[in-house]
Amino acid sequence: MKLKELMFFSFIMIIFTTVSYSQNKYLTTKDSDKEAIDIIKETQRKLKEASSIEFDYTYTSRMKDDAPVEVNGIGKQKSGKYYIEMGDQTIYCDGKSIVIYFNTNNEAQINDLDEDSGQLTPGAILNTFDTESYIYVLSVDRKIKNKAFYNIIFKPVDKYSEYIKVDVLIDKKTFLPYQIKMLMKDGSKNILKINSIKMNQKINDNVFIFDSSKHPGVSVEDLRMN
Repeated sequence: MKLKELMFFSFIMIIFTTVSYSQNKYLTTKDSDKEAIDIIKETQRKLKEASSIEFDYTYTSRMKDDAPVEVNGIGKQKSGKYYIEMGDQTIYCDGKSIVIYFNTNNEAQINDLDEDSGQLTPGAILNTFDTESYIYVLSVDRKIKNKAFYNIIFKPVDKYSEYIKVDVLIDKKTFLPYQIKMLMKDGSKNILKINSIKMNQKINDNVFIFDSSKHPGVSVEDLRMN
């Protein structure tokens, strides 16, 4: 079972915006707004160069015709390692493998580290939407709780993409992500809101390692191929 099948991140996320695309202007990646690309690249740079990232978030997912499901959690990232709490699951990545701990059942699964694994952190989610696959559109700035945000829309150029569009809010002062929304072709809508984020904090490496001794009676299933 792939890790992505256990996650509710499709990566990270969505509500329609009032912005409409001009079909005569935004047709290829060459039509992307340069300022929008520069803003996203600056956000990606800051997240990549941070020695560590700590964040707490709210993730809201709504399937077509279903009531929305909301989960609050926290995450910590350091180099290629991360720790994420989300609902009844806790995920540990030590840079070599991933352990998913199911809190309710006291069960854990060990998985290989694969190319989809990094989609659980804000930086990796944004990196998913590369400039070669999406048209970047700089929309009207948004203001929330006296904070100003850049509003950038990603439009996929591949007609077979699972996304209709992605809507991202970037803090104009810090260039850090605040909210990522996605509208999917299957009718689902998802929102990842970063409630707070701290950079370059000291994090002990033990945080990223699952310690079975702290979970007496835990059932561990090793799904690694090697």
